[in-house]
Amino acid sequence: MFNLDKILKSPLQLILLTSLFSANSICLGDDHEKAKIKHAEHIPGIWKRTWISPNGIPVSMTKVIKADKEDNHFIETITTSEEGAKIITKLDKDQVKSKWEVLFKVEPVTGNMLKFKAIKNRGYNVKDSKWNDWKEVNFQYLLQVDEFYWNEVMQDLENSTKRRFSRVTTSLEDQPYRKLAKRKLSVLKPMLGTWEGSVEQVEIKAYGIPAHTQNIKHVLSLNEDETIMVGKWQSQNFDVFVAKSYNSTKGSIVKNYHTSSGVQMSGELISSSDKKFLWERRGDTPNGFLYEKCLIDLSEEGVFKHQIIDRTLDGVAQPEEPVIILKRVE
Repeated sequence: MFNLDKILKSPLQLILLTSLFSANSICLGDDHEKAKIKHAEHIPGIWKRTWISPNGIPVSMTKVIKADKEDNHFIETITTSEEGAKIITKLDKDQVKSKWEVLFKVEPVTGNMLKFKAIKNRGYNVKDSKWNDWKEVNFQYLLQVDEFYWNEVMQDLENSTKRRFSRVTTSLEDQPYRKLAKRKLSVLKPMLGTWEGSVEQVEIKAYGIPAHTQNIKHVLSLNEDETIMVGKWQSQNFDVFVAKSYNSTKGSIVKNYHTSSGVQMSGELISSSDKKFLWERRGDTPNGFLYEKCLIDLSEEGVFKHQIIDRTLDGVAQPEEPVIILKRVE
């Protein structure tokens, strides 16, 4: 056993102890860097992006990426073509403008953000149908990848080149969007089931609802592959039908709903934490354009709280309405 008091009083021993811990920290850091990164499992596959060149010609870039022998290391074969609608996985001299390969590794940054670090690359001589020699390189950029999208950001955020690739699939069984949508939509699973309750409702001009005691039944369920959540909100002479899904372009969960009083709304989940979900909604009503935020609070077990915030009708602030509290029905 060592005496900590003596060590703290001795500058030399304190320096030696600090060095020992620093060395151990470095070793642990190296081990962490070499560990297999879980979300890097999405990297292998075929990725494509298409854009219009300044000459007005459709151009496509295709990445074919395979895992290398070492963890977190990959080889990508990149091909560009002026045939924007085609997926280039095999060489066609009439279509291919350029082709090259890059050996790279990825390192974690934060969350699911990765750092792409090129190690070496080589170009392909399309005219002679020959690969050039490998050359060491040192370029890097930030990368986010999931089941469906490959997003890369080069340079700084203000002046960056941002590029998005979509995964290419050829079979009905392998649909990456479905995997992504199911994972994203799973955050709403606490809402599933049947909820019932009542509220002393005030008049709601936007929805055409008079003041009355409103008895409510709310039912939410998922489709078979869990990529769409559908629901009904029923009360006396007032019905709502809603569908929620993941919008891959926006990168957020969206919903659309229709009411029996002629309201058609679209919404987006703008924040969620600890079973609390804040929606921003807007749409048309027989009485004008409606905007509002809706907070769904499920933080209390078996309780569904519905609160409207910042409601306006044609830009005019609307009276507050009571918080609706429903209880789960088993």
